[in-house]
Amino acid sequence: MQRITSELPYLDQAGHVYVPLAGPAQSCLKLNRHASRVWREALRQPLDLDTLPAPDRDFLLGLVQDGALNSAPAPEGV
Repeated sequence: MQRITSELPYLDQAGHVYVPLAGPAQSCLKLNRHASRVWREALRQPLDLDTLPAPDRDFLLGLVQDGALNSAPAPEGV
């Protein structure tokens, strides 16, 4: 299980998540509705990345690699 946290401030409004500095040339990244749901769920509670559909897992891991999200092992019992 992994605890996902945001390394950047973000705005969750009108069904979309907006992440400043996470887009090309450090622009604001606007997530589509599905990606916004994946983002919200990842930040809500620890998750097992291996159980996610491959596109969702790759999306989250890409954001970890780019520095927008942080992934760390979740504490036991959480």
